[in-house]
Amino acid sequence: MKIILKFPQKIMQDPLLADVVLETGVRINIDRALVDASVGEIVIDVPDERVEEVAAAFRKRGTEVRELDKPIVFDEAECVQCGACVSVCPVEVFKYNNDRTISIDLTRCVLCKTCMEMCPHGALKTAEE
Repeated sequence: MKIILKFPQKIMQDPLLADVVLETGVRINIDRALVDASVGEIVIDVPDERVEEVAAAFRKRGTEVRELDKPIVFDEAECVQCGACVSVCPVEVFKYNNDRTISIDLTRCVLCKTCMEMCPHGALKTAEE
């Protein structure tokens, strides 16, 4: 399962990922990371059966943790099947089908938001919107 981690500035210099991997023994895959002087945000992939353990380890270190069970919401009524999302998605969440419709595999999404920026009809939004 994918989870998103948000780090406050005061702990961004700490080796949080390494500490959690060593503490839990869980192998974590980093799908996306954005770290600058003011914010740290990382999307990681964790085995489903170990999500709670890993999330608890990050929380006790002062990290905000949220599961990405539905990272983006697709509004079929707004979609015009233009394929903008298909062409820009770096992890192939979107795919054209033989019947010229678009299918979506949200398990691949890393919440880069490129598809949302490119969609001319606003058919894609984050789950929080």
